[in-house]
Amino acid sequence: MKKILCIILFLMIGKLFGDNFSINGFVREDKTGEPLFYVNIFLQDTEFGAVTNNEGYYVITGIPEGTYNLIISIIGYKDIKQKIFIGENSESRHDFRLQESAVQGETVTVTAERTKFKESMDLSNLSISTKEIKSTPGFIEADVFRTIQMLPGVQSLNDFTSALYVRGSTPDQNLILLDGITVYNPYHVGGMFSTFNTDAIKEADFSAGGFPAKYGGRMGSVLNIINREGNTEEFEGNANISLLSTKLLVEGPLPKWNTLKGSFMLAGRRTYFDKIYNLGIKLFGEEELQKVGFPYHFYDLSGKINLDIGKNHRLTLSSFLGDDVFRINYDDKRTYFNHYIDENGEIMSAQRRSRDYNNFDWKWGNRVNSLTWRWIYSPQLVFKTYLAESRFRFSIDYDSFHEDLNRDIKTYEYYLDIFDIVQDNSFRTEAYWKANEKHRVTTGIEYKNINMDLGFFIKQTDYNYDDGYWTNRDTILSMKQNSYEYAGFIQDKIDISNLLTMQIGVRVTKHSLHDKLFLSPRFNFKYMLRENLSAKLSLGKYHQFITTANPQDENFRFIDIWLNIPEDKKASSAYHTILGMEYLTDKDNLFRVETFYKDFDNLLTLKQEESYRIDDNDGMIRFDEFNEFYDTEAYSYGAELLFKKNRGRFTGWLGYTYSVTKRENEKWNYYFPKYDRTHTLNGVGNIALGKNFQLNTALSLASGNPYTPILGKYERWRETDYGGYIIDEESGATNSTHYGSEIMLYSGAKNSARNPAYFRLDLGLTHRKETSYGSREWYFQVMNVTNHLNTLFYIYDRKKNKVEKFGVPMFPVMPTFGIRFEF
Repeated sequence: MKKILCIILFLMIGKLFGDNFSINGFVREDKTGEPLFYVNIFLQDTEFGAVTNNEGYYVITGIPEGTYNLIISIIGYKDIKQKIFIGENSESRHDFRLQESAVQGETVTVTAERTKFKESMDLSNLSISTKEIKSTPGFIEADVFRTIQMLPGVQSLNDFTSALYVRGSTPDQNLILLDGITVYNPYHVGGMFSTFNTDAIKEADFSAGGFPAKYGGRMGSVLNIINREGNTEEFEGNANISLLSTKLLVEGPLPKWNTLKGSFMLAGRRTYFDKIYNLGIKLFGEEELQKVGFPYHFYDLSGKINLDIGKNHRLTLSSFLGDDVFRINYDDKRTYFNHYIDENGEIMSAQRRSRDYNNFDWKWGNRVNSLTWRWIYSPQLVFKTYLAESRFRFSIDYDSFHEDLNRDIKTYEYYLDIFDIVQDNSFRTEAYWKANEKHRVTTGIEYKNINMDLGFFIKQTDYNYDDGYWTNRDTILSMKQNSYEYAGFIQDKIDISNLLTMQIGVRVTKHSLHDKLFLSPRFNFKYMLRENLSAKLSLGKYHQFITTANPQDENFRFIDIWLNIPEDKKASSAYHTILGMEYLTDKDNLFRVETFYKDFDNLLTLKQEESYRIDDNDGMIRFDEFNEFYDTEAYSYGAELLFKKNRGRFTGWLGYTYSVTKRENEKWNYYFPKYDRTHTLNGVGNIALGKNFQLNTALSLASGNPYTPILGKYERWRETDYGGYIIDEESGATNSTHYGSEIMLYSGAKNSARNPAYFRLDLGLTHRKETSYGSREWYFQVMNVTNHLNTLFYIYDRKKNKVEKFGVPMFPVMPTFGIRFEF
């Protein structure tokens, strides 16, 4: 692999010394310095042109010597027309700043959407801007995952989770990235919200399948969250207060020194209900309530620093820290009188003092740090190198004791420690080489070192007054895993003709726990049927080496427990086959239809039997099959329709998904998993009402989730545990049993019934006003306007002659409001 990469690099560098001339540079927004994506740059009256990538970079190669008119154009910004000379000793670097048009929505020859339509090879890919995220009505506040759930191909389990189920894949099969770095558990409040602060996001790039060779380690989908770079021209910021949290963002330029210049962005968010509640309890609450307070909050911090070193080098430091904290601390000292009869028969009283202490500390969250070096070696060849660490932490610490203050001894002490830590240290370098106008090559190498540490520790201590000694009992579950992964990839985008483009790539991976090389070929084809109509085909294989120990029938995806796929198990894999067509109207409205088939092999499904038992000898917990899985397979297929209106007074999208997912159970029978929905219709709309008001809508209509029905009940007599321990003096036996009856439920085939259809309509109204300090924006939203009670799960009453079921609903109608300031 090393030899192949060296040869490729040698050919790249050798190509740079040809006779052709080129120009390159960056296109940024004039007001903030943020890069502009998919800007069209071309030489007037020629066939030479290019578009900017997601860093605002462009390069045009193979240009004959001469004088040209260079035109830069994108909708919503003023065109730039500049005369340049291209030839020996001419300047090849040309950077531009675009100013917003005086008339928004002004028609230009080529728009960003049209350019992206022609250039993009990826199927099932859609970019969501921060404006679209913020204008989608959601639960309490805007959330990027809730917006992604409204796209075709993406299913939601229920209202209580923002986890993404994409085309039959489970959430652990999604590659979630923050500025290109993996995030392992991107949720707050037990999965109800994503961990990403919307105000810090510039764009969310989502691919539901068929993603390119540079992405590996997951086989479902890719979501890359791109944070803002920071204003390079002036200091500015915004503050946001919702019913959930307060948010603050500041950004601005770094001090210039010699050839060094740059920018920064810092954003933070924290829930505040605990502070308000605890203040109110302190002022007006009872003493018992003051001892505990409101136990929960979450916070997250995002930061980014960009430093340009000359024209060709940039260093980017990106950081993220987010935690959920659930903490209860109870410390109670009591004084009481103990009455007893002395040896003379008189009633006596003795003062007793005791202390009860309980401290419960539960934290879970992510930390991500990365350093990126971008090096423009030549206009045609750009290197990017990443050095990153990503850590997910889940920990529960519980400490409790009872203290006899008269004797100054602890009569009882209990300690519990549960933790799961994933530490991912990675290195990646990739190169983009525009060999000529027909070949664009992306190649690179990646190394990951992943340490996983899962533990369960219990310590219980009792004091025996009679014997005066301590009794200690310890139980430990310890699962430490280390794995590393080497990967190399190469991909070439080839313009075979003016109508046909092919993107062919391969990813080669070596994983330390599996003794083989994993080849993941990827093929994308695009044929332009007409100037605004294209057909696409994608074929690819994808591998995954880690999994989560989550129950298959979960209603709440609270936390992910990550594990390496063991050495005695095969790595999971999936084949993607996608066929689609795209049509872009003259007004930049996008129509897309896609069909897909995904075949999953070597999936691991967690056994859902009890994974622990009570040891007969000491009464302590013992773990037997905590990480026991059974091998299974799955497949999914379906069709998707998308209409997206990108500009005008009304914007938004309407998407429909027909999808079937089948998964094997331990009996080798196929069933519908919990997250399967046959039909889903989602719509998001934003309507401008005059100059300052905007109406936001979100509509969801879907088939119900499957569940296992209860068909009846029966009475069973059996030998059962007594529930305590009785020691027989002769035999020394510690268990006693008895025969009793219990009411058992008789269930039908697994997930053979479905909940009623799901329906939800959300509405929002936003008002924006310019002020002397910047602007002010307030919003009012109502979730589930019609108060439609969607079924979450059923509970069963078995006391009557027949079993009756009662549905537990999801969210009822819920209003929310907030205010946002820009300064």
